[in-house]
Formats: sequence, structure tokens, C-alpha cells
Amino acid sequence: MKPLICFDMDETLIYSDKTHIKAFNRAFSKNGLKKIPEKKLESALTGETTDIIIKKFYPNINKNLLKKIIKERRDIVVKETSKYARAIPGAINALKKLKKLYRIAIISNCIHKEILALLKGAGINHKLFDKIIGKDEVRHAKPYPDEIFKAEKLFHEKAFCLVGDSLWDIKAARMAKVRIITVLTGNTKKEKLIKARPDYIINSIEYLPKLLQKIGDKN
Repeated sequence: MKPLICFDMDETLIYSDKTHIKAFNRAFSKNGLKKIPEKKLESALTGETTDIIIKKFYPNINKNLLKKIIKERRDIVVKETSKYARAIPGAINALKKLKKLYRIAIISNCIHKEILALLKGAGINHKLFDKIIGKDEVRHAKPYPDEIFKAEKLFHEKAFCLVGDSLWDIKAARMAKVRIITVLTGNTKKEKLIKARPDYIINSIEYLPKLLQKIGDKN
């Protein structure tokens, strides 16, 4: 039986900052809120869920307005801004190599529809993945381990590892008692990631097949 690898998506497999920044600001504008400077928004895209990101900039936002903006931002991603997503260099080749030896799943704090739209925008065939699990398919999003547990349940086995770019990925993996491989293609500073002590750190997904081969050789 092939071992299971769980992948985060945003800034792990694809560059999606532009997609999300444009969607947030379009949703804010539609609802009479001031646009946030792109650099500020980019620094907030560190794996957290949409509601937390919005509250960083609008801490006193009305609950109903928050729900409305969350839905509109999601719809804008799916229908309009997913075209800005780009595959991280080497990601597609790495996935194709890994698929021969592992079963691979995406676990993301985007909803399922968003994941499919973003993969399409980035030119990554969703059929490369054995399962795709969005936050709308579990009770709690990362940093809770629900998405990992869901993948393990679907595959009837313990995950070999989680590959992600954020502190939230590290926390989720720890709670699920799964090894964590961190990539440096996200917006979280390297020093913070090192301090969180993932099992392994690599520059990008491109180097994952070689690392997994080394881990396999050690075992």
C-alpha cells in the first residue's frame, strides 16, 4: 500500500497571494469598506482562515457583514481571480514523481470549490490528487487536525507526513501526530518556522522527492 502524503495548497503548491488579495479588496469595496494596501494583505496571508484575516483589519465588523464578505470573497475567487494563481516552480513535476510512490491528498483552509478553481488557474490537474479536502468538509479548519484526520479516515491509514508552509500547518500536524515538512515559499518568516521546529525544512516543493528518498533510505 502506498503511504499517504497530505499537502497544504496555498503557497505550498501554488502562488495564490494575488488571487486572494484581489478577492478580499473587491469584496471590501462591494460592501463599502476601504481597500487594504496589498503589502499589508499579503503579510496577513499566513494560512489563517478568512474570518480571522478580515478581523485583523476590521476588528469591530458586524457579524452579518462578516458572513456576507466571506461568501462574496469566496465567490470572487472561484469566478474571477483564480486565474491569477500560478504553480510553484517544480510543483507539477514533483507531484507526478510522488504519485508513483505515494497517495496524495490536498488539505486546505479553502473550500472545495475554491481549491478546484485555484488548481485550474494554476494549471495543475486536480486528478493528480487522490483526494481533495476543503475546510467545508470538516468541523474545524487548520490549525485543528480535522482535515488530516479526514484524509486518514478516507485512506484507512496514518498519514506519512503533512507538507505545508505555515505555522498553522505545523500545529495541525503536531496535533495529529504526523511528521511535518515545511516549505519556505509562503509568507511566514523563516525564523518563525525554524522556531516552531518542524521535522524538516526545504526551500520549496521542488526538493520534496529527494528529501522523501533520503527519509526512506534512513528507514
